[in-house]
Amino acid sequence: MSEPKQTSALDPIEATIKKLGWSYERLEGYIDNGGSLLLVLPDTDCLVELFSDGRFACQFGVDMEEMRNLLTGDQTEDMADDELVRVARYHLKAIVDRYRAALLSQGFEEGIEATPDHYAITFQTRLDLSSPEKAVHQVAQYLLTFEKPAS
Repeated sequence: MSEPKQTSALDPIEATIKKLGWSYERLEGYIDNGGSLLLVLPDTDCLVELFSDGRFACQFGVDMEEMRNLLTGDQTEDMADDELVRVARYHLKAIVDRYRAALLSQGFEEGIEATPDHYAITFQTRLDLSSPEKAVHQVAQYLLTFEKPAS
């Protein structure tokens, strides 16, 4: 007797996204192995991800090691972490400012995620995954934010 396949709240969402022909990547291992869907968007300044718990997130971020290398080059002097975070925040500000008002007006909450590896400004909201068509429609509405010309 084989074990039943574990299902995720994202399975019907993934099927709907696949029907629409959207590009995405299924990431496993987040929240009880429900995973997440990383939407692959052309020419966007952020990562867009839908998690199995209904969280929808837009993340504008930088890799801290890459930022450090860009700033110091082959110099032997090391940059302090707090100074590096300030530079990352300044770098992201111009990008995030183009979308902040629109995302906040749509009910997203802004936050910061800082680790030794990356610094990101995130915008998150919750979706009801019980109706895949409605959830995907809502995602499509949010994605229009990134297609509109910056004001």
